Amino acid sequence: MTGRFPFVDRPRLWGTALSHYQVEGGDVCDWTEWERAGKTRGEPCGDAVDSWRRYESDADLARAAGANAFRFSVSWSRVEPREGELDEAALARYRALAEHLRRIDLEPCVTLLHYTHPLWFHERTPWTSPASVDRFGRFAARVAEAFQGLVRFWVPLNEPFVFLLGGFLDGQIPPGLSDTRVLRRVFDHLLAAHAAAANAIRERIPEAAVGVAHNMMAFAPERPKKFLDSLLVNIADRCYNRAIVEAFATGRWDFLIPPATRIRGRRDDLPKSLDVFGVNFYSRLHLRCPGVTRFIGDFNYRDASGYGLTDNGWEVVPEAFPALLDEAAAAGFPLVITENGLADEHDRLRPMFLERHAAALARDDVHGYFHWSLLDNYEWLDGYDPKFGLYAVDRNTMARTARPSVETFRRLGASFLR
Repeated sequence: MTGRFPFVDRPRLWGTALSHYQVEGGDVCDWTEWERAGKTRGEPCGDAVDSWRRYESDADLARAAGANAFRFSVSWSRVEPREGELDEAALARYRALAEHLRRIDLEPCVTLLHYTHPLWFHERTPWTSPASVDRFGRFAARVAEAFQGLVRFWVPLNEPFVFLLGGFLDGQIPPGLSDTRVLRRVFDHLLAAHAAAANAIRERIPEAAVGVAHNMMAFAPERPKKFLDSLLVNIADRCYNRAIVEAFATGRWDFLIPPATRIRGRRDDLPKSLDVFGVNFYSRLHLRCPGVTRFIGDFNYRDASGYGLTDNGWEVVPEAFPALLDEAAAAGFPLVITENGLADEHDRLRPMFLERHAAALARDDVHGYFHWSLLDNYEWLDGYDPKFGLYAVDRNTMARTARPSVETFRRLGASFLR
């Protein structure tokens, strides 16, 4: 451990999370091409919720809700729309946001890769190529230079394992590959890019704390007495949850992506590139093997906890949260919950959801919590139907309206920060 985190002057963070593409609007990148090709279920992102113009007032909403931290991401496609060409106006816009966050006493937390890429990236320096590591490191350096004196909490990669599976195995997100032969190489390059970004950031901001936001999923056997269901749960947990944990803890990884793709690698500098381990947690999947639709296994959400499913059909399962935090803590780093939330337009579950998940934070190694999300926003493949916001957004007027759960968030935050 480096001692860079938790911050001495702000040992606990209580905040909300956003990502650039989901809220800003008008960002031309690989995802806009994905939408144009008809590869999403929802409508195009378009103007999103207009945060590119409203970031400061959105930050004010977070402060009014009792937050002392604000997680946002920087769009690589805005900052470097053409390879090697920097858009200084875009960087100035993000710096203005960080300055405003400091003025209203919100700790900025900056994410550098939240799924989207510039249009040139996948053609010229794709993640299958070692050149991707250098390009991402260069991007990190430019953003760090712009944020000197303002930002000390950095997350180079958001959900790298989700990106690996969605972009290179299932073909669900850009670049849309389905090729097990490239998985080992891409995983290695993503982790190398994280380390390169950490070095670039620390060279310019020595006090910076660098983290990763790792999506962790609870798994359960659909039929607890069936050996194959339980075996698949163990394989899924090791692959999906522990691979990233072990990689950052030891600099080595060795796991199986079913049915037979082995991913092995080693980067001895990786543990030194991390100061804080971020956990994104939402739900639990119930696994069945052999599956009804796929022999290797089916993955389904079920309301086994009895709270009722979220608007997009996910299980609410706060009782699974502590065990996943224990898994993440095994890496040996301080923990921050970098995302946790649910789609709940009418706020029927969110107050309870917040209460039950906040109860799991009462441990010495958890130093922060970011709720997903501050605002209703664009939800990738599903468009605008899922409502994750503490604040509802009317996309005709772009008016923001507080949901009742804002009061729950404020009360829990006051208790956590005491």
